[in-house]
Amino acid sequence: MPGTPAGRFSIRPLAAATGAALAAATLAGCAPPERAQDGRSGTLRIAAATDTGETLNPYASNQTPTQELRSSLLYEGLTHLSPAGKLEWRLATDMTPNAALTEWTIKLRPGVKFTDGSDFTSADVVASIKYLRDPKHAVQGLALLEKIKPDAVEAVDPLTVRVGLSEPFGPFKDLWANVFLPMTKAGSVPGKPIGTGPFAVKTFTAGRQSKLARFDGYWGTKPKLKAVDIIEYQNQQAQANALLSDEVDIASSATPTIAKSLAGKKDIKLLDSKGDFTLRIGFNTTVAPFGDVRVRQALRILLDRRQVVSNAFGGYARVANDHEAGTPQCPAPDVPQRTQDIQQAKKLLAEAGQSDLSFSIATDGLLPGMQELAQVFSENAAKAGVKVDVNVVTPQEFLSKWGKWPAYIDFNTLPYLPYVITSLLPRRVANAAHWENPEFAKLAGRLFSAPEAQQCSIMNQMHRIEYEQGPMITPAFVDVLLPYRSKVRGLVTDVSGRPLSFLTNVTVGS
Repeated sequence: MPGTPAGRFSIRPLAAATGAALAAATLAGCAPPERAQDGRSGTLRIAAATDTGETLNPYASNQTPTQELRSSLLYEGLTHLSPAGKLEWRLATDMTPNAALTEWTIKLRPGVKFTDGSDFTSADVVASIKYLRDPKHAVQGLALLEKIKPDAVEAVDPLTVRVGLSEPFGPFKDLWANVFLPMTKAGSVPGKPIGTGPFAVKTFTAGRQSKLARFDGYWGTKPKLKAVDIIEYQNQQAQANALLSDEVDIASSATPTIAKSLAGKKDIKLLDSKGDFTLRIGFNTTVAPFGDVRVRQALRILLDRRQVVSNAFGGYARVANDHEAGTPQCPAPDVPQRTQDIQQAKKLLAEAGQSDLSFSIATDGLLPGMQELAQVFSENAAKAGVKVDVNVVTPQEFLSKWGKWPAYIDFNTLPYLPYVITSLLPRRVANAAHWENPEFAKLAGRLFSAPEAQQCSIMNQMHRIEYEQGPMITPAFVDVLLPYRSKVRGLVTDVSGRPLSFLTNVTVGS
């Protein structure tokens, strides 16, 4: 998710968003970056993937990398993750629970303004939470807030909010760093959403371009950029060509092959963010034969993970072991590193009556490495007599059939706890594998109410279940590569794979 795995960022939606664009304007062609009169840097031009169904609503059910990139500059949450993955305060300055962990009091940052100049207050937090919590809005963040009682969210004073829960929940503050839970001005969504971010919308045309202007009333460190233009292209090669021809300053999506080919040409540099971003193969456990754990384990040991790292990701990755990360404070679970074993895979498939197994993997190829991962898997599977076709479809088709594909390529950038809530528990919007494991769900319940000192032990028990019985092949942790022109300064790497979420100190030279 180069540049912004901020995309369906983290989790895939149940279906594509509907409705027309919130605003549209015919935009002129790309102009060279300008220098602001106040001495600050001018306009940063970012190439992004085309998304004709995009919207300015940060709560929309369809979240592509392009939409999440834009939203990260326009909106903010109560907390956020730093580039190092550390939880930090944002629009909130404190969250305090009662003794039972069933009620939390949120203190808000004073002096925060929305981009229309109005004050950010507790009334806006209450409105944002109630909008997110309302099932009729079908927002992606709903699963994260299901423990919040809608009738127990109240503004105590202009800078204090009290939130009641249906059951104890310890990691409450961690939830609010999620990209799907930003705060917006009361009554502004979905029609004309207003945020508190460092930039405001100037013009927007779905599927073409977004022009964002610096918000000089921003409460935090003021951006050095005057403006950000997000320009959309049909594919990754088109982004690369735009970078080479100086139509843009950054290509937000580049395969390892493209990134390597660009580095060093015409003063182009490469930002390499190493972290816990994963591309993986998912299996729908309600579709035969993927409900059989023997089949899933056989497919896991068909794969040569070193070949995935070298061929699918050009060496810009590290081997993973079929469980999620997102718990940097914890040691890895004590399970053997899975390696390719063709003979054992054949044996497991024979035991399951699937020696002549044949199926296809669906992918929209939206992110670098998706098609390449599917192709490496197909080549490895053939060694065991398993026929795997790679089915490349449009993002719109892929999302419209979300949860129905028998096998598919997915991605994750979420920290572990929100990932569990949205993707690994039954009947969750991102659980396209429809995986249900009672032991795993029981451990998740313990995790949600456990003190911090006990969380690592519980997480590693959950990782072991993912490793032994889970619905995913997670072969590698993938670097996020960002080719950019050398006149762009101040970019930072991000372990969550979203370096373009941090543009405050970025400048564009002449």
